Amino acid sequence: MEKQHLFSKFQLQFFSVFISFITYGFALTNYSLTVDSESPAFADYSLGLGRWGTNLVRYRIFEGLLPYFTLLLGLFFLSLSAVELSKIFRLKGIYAYVFCALFLTLPQHAYQLAFTMQADAVPIGFFCSILGLSLFIKNIQNPKNLNSVLMLFIACLLITFTISIYQALIFIPVTGYVVYFFINIYNETFNLKKEFIKLCYFILFMIVAVILYYISVKIFCPPMEGGYLSSYTSGGESGNKFVNFYNLWVDNIRGDFFYGDKTFLFTSIAALLLLVTFFKEKGNALLKSLCLLIMLVIPFLISFPITNGSHPPRLYVSSSIIFGFLIVHLMRKVKEKNIQPVLLLVSLIVFANIYFITNLFYSNYKIFNHDLTIAKKMDNIIQNKYPDFNPNISYVYFYGALPESNHDKLKLPNSDVFGGSLFRWDGGNNWRIINFFRVNDVAYYKFLDDKDAYNKVKDSIPSMPKWPNPESIKKVDNVMIIKIGDTEGAKLPFQ
Repeated sequence: MEKQHLFSKFQLQFFSVFISFITYGFALTNYSLTVDSESPAFADYSLGLGRWGTNLVRYRIFEGLLPYFTLLLGLFFLSLSAVELSKIFRLKGIYAYVFCALFLTLPQHAYQLAFTMQADAVPIGFFCSILGLSLFIKNIQNPKNLNSVLMLFIACLLITFTISIYQALIFIPVTGYVVYFFINIYNETFNLKKEFIKLCYFILFMIVAVILYYISVKIFCPPMEGGYLSSYTSGGESGNKFVNFYNLWVDNIRGDFFYGDKTFLFTSIAALLLLVTFFKEKGNALLKSLCLLIMLVIPFLISFPITNGSHPPRLYVSSSIIFGFLIVHLMRKVKEKNIQPVLLLVSLIVFANIYFITNLFYSNYKIFNHDLTIAKKMDNIIQNKYPDFNPNISYVYFYGALPESNHDKLKLPNSDVFGGSLFRWDGGNNWRIINFFRVNDVAYYKFLDDKDAYNKVKDSIPSMPKWPNPESIKKVDNVMIIKIGDTEGAKLPFQ
C-alpha cells in the first residue's frame, strides 16, 4: 500500500518524464552533433559570456559533453520544472497532466536542447528559476519572519544562478509570476492593493537577483565578450523598432516564425476566447485583459532590443509556459460533459509537436551524417594522396565554406541551428571544422595558428579547384590546404 501511495504521489512526475522521453526519443537514440557542440569544454568555458553557471555545470561537474546522458539529464530537469509550475498555477487532475504535456512538447525547447553543450545546463537553470519563484511565493506572505527571510534569500540566489547559466532565463520567473498574479485575480478574496504590494516585492526581489548576478560576474568571470553580446544590438535593422517588434511578435503568436511554431496559434486562439469570457464574467475584466496581453508579449520581449536581425527561437525560453497555461485555463471553462473533444484536440496538438521535434532532429541527423561522410572522404584523400602526412607536425587549413545548395535538400525551412552544417557555419570556420573531425574521431588535425606558415601558402589557394575535386586538397610547404569554397571564411587568430 505504501508503494502504491508513493507512486500515486509522484505519478505526475513519472508522466512528465515519460512524455519528455517520448517527445525526444529520436534525439536520445540517434546521435548527431549540432553547431556549437563541437567545441571542447575548457577551464574558461562560457565565462567570457558571463555564464559561470554553465561553466560550473558543463566543465566543473560533468567535464564536457556526454552524448545521450546530457540530453537525458536536461529532459529530467525540464520535467521537474513542468510539475513545479503546475503546483504554482494550482493545477490538479487532468489539467496538470495536460499542462505538463503541452509545456514539454512545445518545439521551442528543441532549439535549446539541440545545443549539446547546454542541453542539461539550461533545463537545470529552468528548474532553479521555478524553484526560486516557488520559494518567493510561499515566503513573501510573511517577510518579517526570520525563516521566511532566509528562504527568500535562497530563492534570490537560485534566480542569480539561473541568470548565470543563460541570461534569457530571467524571463522564466517573470512570466511565471505574471501567470500567478493572473490566477489570483479569480480568488474571491483578491485584493488589488495587497497583490500590487507583493508585485512590488517581486520586482525588488528580481532587481536584487540581477545585482547579485552582476557582482558574481565581476568575481568569477573575465571581461565579457562584447563582440558576441553587443552584436545583437549593433546591427543595421531598418525601420521603427516598435513596428519591427510588433511584426515579429505577430509572426510568433500566429505560429509563423520558426519551424514547429505552428501549434502556438492555439495559444492565440485560446487568448481570444478567454478575452470574451472576461467580459461575460463579473469583476476585473480589464485587469484580466491586461494580464493576458502581458503574458502574450513577455516571452518575446527579449527581441525588442535586438537590431542585428537575428532572433533565434532559443531566446523565447518562457513561451512554453504561456503555451501550456492559456490552453489549460481555457479548458477549465469547458463543461465536464464537453471535455472529451477538447482532450482529443489537445492530444492532436501534442502529437503535432512531437512530429515537429522529431523532424527537426531527423533533419539534423541527416545533415550531421552528410558532413561526417564529407569529412571521412577528405581524410581518405589526404591519406591516399600524402601517405607520409603527419597531422602532429603539419597544419591543416580549410579555406571557405560549402555552398548552401549542398545541404538544401536536407534542411527544414526556418529551422535555425537544425539546418546548420559545420562546413558552412561562419562562412567556413577552421576551429569548428577541425573540432568536428576530432570529436567524431575522423582525424586529429593541427590548427593553423602560425602566421608565417599561412603567408607561405595563401597565394597558392586562388588557383586551386573547389571540393569535391580531388585537387582541392593540396599540401604546400608545411600546410595541408583543403579548399571548400571560393571565399575565405572566418579569420584565423592572427588575421
